Amino acid sequence: MTYICSTLNLYFCRIFFVWLGACSLVITAIISLFEGTELIRRSMGKANIDLSIIFEMIVLKLPNHLQMLLPFIVLSATMAAFYRLNHTQEIVAARSSGLSIWQLLKGLMFFVLVLGFVQLIILNPLSAAMSSRFGNLEALYFSGTSNRIAISETGLWFREITPGRQSIIHTSYVQPNSKTFTNVTFHNFDPSGNYETRIDAASAILQKGRWELRNAVIWQDKEGAFKSHPVMMIPTPLTIEKIQDSNTAPEMISFWSLPKFIDILDKSGLSSLSYRLYWHGQIAKLGMMMGMILLAAGFGIRPVRQGGTALYISLGIGSGFALYFLNDVVYALGLGGQIPILLAAWAPTLIMALLSLSLLLHLEDG
Repeated sequence: MTYICSTLNLYFCRIFFVWLGACSLVITAIISLFEGTELIRRSMGKANIDLSIIFEMIVLKLPNHLQMLLPFIVLSATMAAFYRLNHTQEIVAARSSGLSIWQLLKGLMFFVLVLGFVQLIILNPLSAAMSSRFGNLEALYFSGTSNRIAISETGLWFREITPGRQSIIHTSYVQPNSKTFTNVTFHNFDPSGNYETRIDAASAILQKGRWELRNAVIWQDKEGAFKSHPVMMIPTPLTIEKIQDSNTAPEMISFWSLPKFIDILDKSGLSSLSYRLYWHGQIAKLGMMMGMILLAAGFGIRPVRQGGTALYISLGIGSGFALYFLNDVVYALGLGGQIPILLAAWAPTLIMALLSLSLLLHLEDG
């Protein structure tokens, strides 16, 4: 802690954070440019979408872009900081005074770890709220309707729209394999939004193009008149895949709210795999950011006088891209259930750390 709080480490960290801010601005500006271009393309032919809506949607996406690209931003900032310190011979001077590369990295990694916790505490909840708002705007202006499931401790709520009928459906438990819903309630409305009937059923099977309700009771008026049906068929455009796909995206839920959401999903019968993987991935991102510093050091600490600086910087950025791509591939395998969740979340981080440490041990005498 003596070196971490020293003036020298604070000076190096200040340079790093200046470059971190610059790289964040450049990378998010580029991503936002592509995002804006895509939104403008999608808005063509839609008279109710103006530039203010598109600009709002771009801004709402910014925290999510920052959160997603933070490890690569850390790599770029570290490479730029090392290049600047090497170019001014400040690393050479510091090492001549007895500072080892491990002390330098220890100081940077400590502050990056603090940055990672700040990201989880502040940026992640902000990103979740703004991504949720973005999803609502996208559904309103581009999709026309919102098909998202509402999940609570009482079960699942989702909406079904068919010609001549709108329904809000509640179920306490879902068995995706058998497409069976338990304790189902249909609240039916006419196209004008007027309440019509309520249907309670002990269970419902979602078949192709229809609901098959078992032991259904139709409540027809406020006085309590009802009719019972052992088996009842209701046409529907829904499929079990559409219901599962309409669930809230993991990035729209705060890291701190995910454990409770996962528990509710498990109790309702829906798969929580993507949410558990996303939760572990957010923790693994802390390790990935520190691994990016080790990777940048492996390619960026060579003195300028040895030459080949541009080549090594290019190799460092390229290696970061490759490892970041590997992370996406392994994440996809975990999302498909091909490999365990912990392996999918942590394998790229561990691989990056081990390769970077091997490179540093080869270059340094300890």
